[in-house]
Amino acid sequence: MHTPESGSPQRLFGVLNPMGGSCDPDQVRAALEAHCARTGQSCEIYQTTGAEDEDVPARVREAVAAGAELVIAIGGDGTVSQVGEGVAGESVPLAVIPTGTANIFAREMGIPLELEAACALLADFGVRAVDGMVCDEHLYLLHLGVGLSSLMIRDTDRAAKRRFGRLAYVWTALRTLSGLQPHRFEIVVDGVRHRMHAKQVFIANGGIWGIEAVRLGNHVAPDDGVIDLCILNSRTMFDFAGIGWDFFTGQHHRNRRIRYLTARTSIELDCRPHLPVQGDGEIIRHTPIRLTIKPGAVQVAVPSAGEGK
Repeated sequence: MHTPESGSPQRLFGVLNPMGGSCDPDQVRAALEAHCARTGQSCEIYQTTGAEDEDVPARVREAVAAGAELVIAIGGDGTVSQVGEGVAGESVPLAVIPTGTANIFAREMGIPLELEAACALLADFGVRAVDGMVCDEHLYLLHLGVGLSSLMIRDTDRAAKRRFGRLAYVWTALRTLSGLQPHRFEIVVDGVRHRMHAKQVFIANGGIWGIEAVRLGNHVAPDDGVIDLCILNSRTMFDFAGIGWDFFTGQHHRNRRIRYLTARTSIELDCRPHLPVQGDGEIIRHTPIRLTIKPGAVQVAVPSAGEGK
């Protein structure tokens, strides 16, 4: 458990993405100011600009070098991965104030979604060492996906996300799935080559698939030192609906259209035709990709043992 040292207020550094979900930057700043007034902590906030040359991880590393003792990602899953990259390999924990659309990482970690409760966690928390995946020298903490999920994220516009939240993704997914054909994938896991057809490949460091009630598998954990691949080969919308139902009811291990692989060191993935790749909720590139696995990459501030989520 971490708490500010007596007589020495903890120095916080926050990265605020003003465009995440339905984020109200003024409301977030006011909540943090009120929190710091109660705890004696201090908080510097950097607000992202979205400029092409903006280097959020570098800005985080500068703050850590200057003495920040806790770094806060204020935004959605994409912001979390950027800030997490900046503290990777450091003893400084990563805290999250979730203001994005899906906030899957916060849900996976049991971090409160309410603003004041998330702020309260900044003064009293446990730490969980979370694995990471490195692609093109960037760190991702949650999921990479190729297929339906990446097309869904690419084709859902920002205005729809701000207005309808996660429902915007659902509508886009239904439209995309109706015309999506299986792709030919070649996946190399720890040096072993696999060839298959699929509509979706999840490279997963967390089990939640969209909502807490639907998990990719109880064995998928963010701190077990491995990354799990979940491969879906549905041929029709009815097949995909059956996959979703089996995940929801916990019967996915019986579905012959779902396949799992486990990686400890590296993953290479390519497909024909090429597809966009999403990493922690953002389109990052197109296939092919190569990932390196980094066990225990980031120390994450989570509710203390026994504390409600």
